[in-house]
Amino acid sequence: MNISLDLYKVFYFVAKNKNITRASQELLISQPAVSKSIKTLENIMDSKLFVRTNNGVELTKLGELIYERVENAILLFESVEKDIKAISNMELGTLRIGVSKVIIDEFLMPYIVEFNNKYPKIEIKILTDNTDLLEKYDLGLVDIIFTNMPAKIPDKCKFVKLVSLKNCFAANEKFQEYKNRKLTASDLEKLPLLLLNKGTINRTRIDEYCSKRNIKINPIIEFGSNSLVKEFTLNGFGIRMLDEEHIKEELEKGKLFKLDIDVSLTEKGLGMCYNPNNSNSALKKFVKIFEIELELSDNYK
Repeated sequence: MNISLDLYKVFYFVAKNKNITRASQELLISQPAVSKSIKTLENIMDSKLFVRTNNGVELTKLGELIYERVENAILLFESVEKDIKAISNMELGTLRIGVSKVIIDEFLMPYIVEFNNKYPKIEIKILTDNTDLLEKYDLGLVDIIFTNMPAKIPDKCKFVKLVSLKNCFAANEKFQEYKNRKLTASDLEKLPLLLLNKGTINRTRIDEYCSKRNIKINPIIEFGSNSLVKEFTLNGFGIRMLDEEHIKEELEKGKLFKLDIDVSLTEKGLGMCYNPNNSNSALKKFVKIFEIELELSDNYK
C-alpha cells in the first residue's frame, strides 16, 4: 500500500485538532483540500477513519490505531525539519578556535562575546596554546587559529592580518634608572630581560635581531608562554618587550613606562588562519564579524 506522506500529515493534524477547519488553518491549506485528502486516504484504506460530531470529528477505532503510529513519525519529521532550519539559521553547530590565552584577553574576547550573543546555541570550543596550535589545525582539530605573525602558515590555509602590533620595552618604577634615558641596541646586553623560551615567535625575532648585530642577551627569566610575562613585568621582576597596544592602560596609569631604546624588529601583527573552503557555517559567520568590524578588504565568501 503506497500512501503519500502528505496524506498521513493531513490525517494527523485533523486527528490532533478534531476539527477540519482548525487543521486547515494549521496546515495553511484550504478546508476542501483537507476534506479531499481525508477522503482519499479512507478510499485507499477502504475504511472510515473519522466520524462527524457536533463539534468536529472523532477518530474511529481504526483511526485511533493509525494515529498512534503516525503521531510519532510526524513528530520525528518535524524535529528533523527544526534541526535543519536551526543549523541553516546558525542556531546550532560548533566553532573550534585555537588561540593563546593572551590573545583572548588582549584582543579576541569581545569578538567571541559578540558571536555568542548573536548565535547563543552555537557551541564554542577554545583550544589554548598548551600544544602547537598549527599542528592542531593540520590535524583538523580546530576550524580557525589566531596567532602572531610572522608565522608558518599551513597548506590550504589563508592568513588574514587583523592588526599591526608595535613593540616596546616596558618596565615598572623599580627600573626608573632607565626612565628618560636614551638607550641603544647594545644596551640590551645589560638589561634584566624577561623573554619567552627559544623557538617562540617573539623570541626568534629578538634573537635574530641580536645575532645580526653581535649582541648577546642574558634573560633573567624565560617563559613558556606569554600568559605570565605582563604580570611579572608589572611586579618588577624585569624588563619585557610587550605589544604597546596591549599595555595602553598600564602606560596611561603609570603602572609601566616605555624605555627609549633604538631597537627595530621585523614587522609583527596579529591575524587569523583558516581554510576558506571549510563548509562550516559557524566559521563563515565568525569570520564575517571581522570583515564588518575591521573592514577587511579581502572578504571571506
